[in-house]
Amino acid sequence: MKRIICEIEEPSFELFLIELNGYGFEIVGRDKNRIKFAIYSEDKDLQSTKEMVECVFKDIGTGNVLDIEDIEEENWEFAWQENFKPVVVSKFIVIPEWEIYRGNKYIPIKIHIGKAFGTGLHSTTQLMLELLPEVIKREYTVLDVGTGTGILAIASKKLGAKRVIAIDIEDAAIEECELNSWENEVDIECIKSSIENINGKFDVIVANLQLDIFEKYMKDIKRRFKKYFVASGIFNGEIENFKKLLKENNLKIIKQIEKRDNHIKEEKWYGFIIQHK
Repeated sequence: MKRIICEIEEPSFELFLIELNGYGFEIVGRDKNRIKFAIYSEDKDLQSTKEMVECVFKDIGTGNVLDIEDIEEENWEFAWQENFKPVVVSKFIVIPEWEIYRGNKYIPIKIHIGKAFGTGLHSTTQLMLELLPEVIKREYTVLDVGTGTGILAIASKKLGAKRVIAIDIEDAAIEECELNSWENEVDIECIKSSIENINGKFDVIVANLQLDIFEKYMKDIKRRFKKYFVASGIFNGEIENFKKLLKENNLKIIKQIEKRDNHIKEEKWYGFIIQHK
């Protein structure tokens, strides 16, 4: 097991988490306006995980990998079980892969040990999980754009969606999506692709992305959903620009919710249910 130690400017940390889209992390230190954190990887996944992290750093223009450490397997297992506790969000309970949920109050979603270390689910992921039960119906088709771990695709399938396609441009994300789908015993089509290369229309599109990605692909998104577009990844400093983007694309917000950031309390994140006008 490997521990990838990284550092990034604090104002950009939340953008990094959004682009990482669901992958777990552990904060290991803060110094002035910089955050030091760790991402864990199995040995066989080290290169792809490191490349994924470096690609995100390049996209947002800050951050670097400081070191890569070996973690003894028994220490890893202990640390994982100490840090990953079940998280209840709306109708769901997110649990580590080795646990079995025997209740019937919540819908269980299992997360693979490989990349989700230390996760309590990012605020934006929680917003999406709160909104999905309001729009996903049986016989619906769903496209998850920028799937990351596949958690939103899995949630959609467990809510009864007939067909769910999950896309991402990162190999590591597709591998994780496939593994988590298997862990949850659901049929998800995990495809390495960007949305402009996806054909057809879907009843619902879900996307937990950052503003600049929405700006790049909003025209593709609006052409490919029929009933609902569920979105998050927008924080308080971006909400007016996001609303302007929707207006320019003839889209309207029918529900908006917000949540304080898990780590920087001054920040708020927003989730939306959107339709065509």
